[in-house]
Amino acid sequence: MKVNWGALGITVGLILVAASILAMGLIVVRRISRLERQIPIMKAGIKRNVIAQEYAFSKADSERRTITLEDLKEGYALADKFLAK
Repeated sequence: MKVNWGALGITVGLILVAASILAMGLIVVRRISRLERQIPIMKAGIKRNVIAQEYAFSKADSERRTITLEDLKEGYALADKFLAK
């Protein structure tokens, strides 16, 4: 029985490529599901930062001075009140 080594090599190569594509697909699905769980946490953090920084910028601008750490602390306290509701 004669074996066509070229065809066998191509077949094995195609099987390996298909297996690697399948493995990468599974890895991507797992990572996407992990990211979907993280999105609400990131959104809440972004909202909190935006509220705090906007408060600090507005307060400092209305008083014509630079932003202080106290302004940011007050802003984060305000943001926590808003987001706790």
